[in-house]
Amino acid sequence: MKIKKTAVKIVLNKKAFILAFLVLSVIIIIAGYFMYKNSSSKSNKICIEGKTCFYAEIADTLGERERGLSGKQSLGDDKGMLFIFEEETLPGFWMKDMKFPIDILWIDENKKIVGIEKNMQPCEEGKECPVFYPSRDIMYVFEINSGLSDAYGFEEGDSVYLR
Repeated sequence: MKIKKTAVKIVLNKKAFILAFLVLSVIIIIAGYFMYKNSSSKSNKICIEGKTCFYAEIADTLGERERGLSGKQSLGDDKGMLFIFEEETLPGFWMKDMKFPIDILWIDENKKIVGIEKNMQPCEEGKECPVFYPSRDIMYVFEINSGLSDAYGFEEGDSVYLR
């Protein structure tokens, strides 16, 4: 009779262990999902005047804005980098350490394109690297592959939607 009670305890302990393991696994999966969701919040969908949308990496800290796309080997045709400034400003952009040409869209606080720099080439090593400025204060800068602003027909005045 004593053996049966011990066997029942072992079975109950095993069931409790399995249940605890399953509950802990579910908690870890849920926590992982929310951590992933929050970490990918630095990427948004950017749509321009019903013409097309891009997935944009967000650069909203000083370090991220200084680094930009420098050092990256390429950029997909459906991707870009959105620089977000705390207030309207006249930021200077250059092509130092860039590996590929880009177009730059200057965007104001109303999320309207106020200027476009096309086919900006990487700086040549050993040569002076020019700095480009918008013609007026802006809040956002969106960098995309060279030629895409013409391919999609982006123009000054087009609205930009951040999703």
